[in-house]
Amino acid sequence: MSTTDKHLKAGSSKEWNWHPDLPVAVTPLFSWPPQPVATLRWFATNWLPMTEYLIYALMAWATWAWLVPPLEQMQSLSWGWVLQLWARNLILMTLFAQGLHLWLYGWKKQEDDYKFDRRGLAKNARIFLWNDQYWDNVTYTLLSGVTIWTFYDVIVWMGYANGWAPMITVESNPVWFFALFLLMPVFQSFHFYWLHRALHIPWIYRRVHAVHHRSVSIAPWSGFSMHPIEHLGYMGLLLIFLVVPAHPIHFIFMGYWLALATATSHAGFENLVLGDKAHLKIGSFHHQLHHRYFECNYGNPEMPWDNWFGSYHDGSPEATDRVRETKKRMHGK
Repeated sequence: MSTTDKHLKAGSSKEWNWHPDLPVAVTPLFSWPPQPVATLRWFATNWLPMTEYLIYALMAWATWAWLVPPLEQMQSLSWGWVLQLWARNLILMTLFAQGLHLWLYGWKKQEDDYKFDRRGLAKNARIFLWNDQYWDNVTYTLLSGVTIWTFYDVIVWMGYANGWAPMITVESNPVWFFALFLLMPVFQSFHFYWLHRALHIPWIYRRVHAVHHRSVSIAPWSGFSMHPIEHLGYMGLLLIFLVVPAHPIHFIFMGYWLALATATSHAGFENLVLGDKAHLKIGSFHHQLHHRYFECNYGNPEMPWDNWFGSYHDGSPEATDRVRETKKRMHGK
């Protein structure tokens, strides 16, 4: 095996405590020439086993069944149902982020197995609120993130309650109901890529997105730790349900995918190890590369926007050199 092959094989390296097989894989959905078998395998891998997609879909169904105020109640604004939505979002965000934080960083249940970065969370660092990355991340996540998430929840729920938002049912449109679950990660990736790329325009980056990027060594609370302006843009994708025919379960699913999944995608680990053999894929090395090298991988593996628009970092040393040159041109360092 050559040195290059060794560098690409999953495991430890000079740069990383652990990394997956390189180059980083993206969905074959938009590959050319078409790869129908690989595309079907990708969808099956993301939906058929117990994966994040399926977990959020089941949670969305349970929420719609038991944790949503009656639509009639949401036809007009009142503190009662608004605070109910806010409390639900706050509790879920805390359970996800703090649960992962304790498992991976507090109790260290799997030590450093599948951990990307050798570094831990920053302490006594003046760039963070209270000089502490953990408390900085928690504050931005709960005070800004959950509140703005709930703000958009309120708008769309009022849309459903008053007939502004087009609502379908499984019975009225079964094909579209199930197809939309497969399509949502695709257009979420579209929105995320272009919003994220705009946030890296130097003037905007310094004033807004730098809050998120202070967390170079990421952890579960880091994902939703953003400037309020970034939260407004990021969670604003939920407004698409004011025009796209959907069931409220789709809307709830997208909210969970946007908010709760930041805790897993920024966990800093590729896998959550449960027992001797059970692994749940949570982390994204694709995005981990972004947090280390900044001017690359603005999207996520659901769609190859980075490949198409020249911002892809596949984990190779050559890609690192190229991205460092890009960063120097953009930011002068």
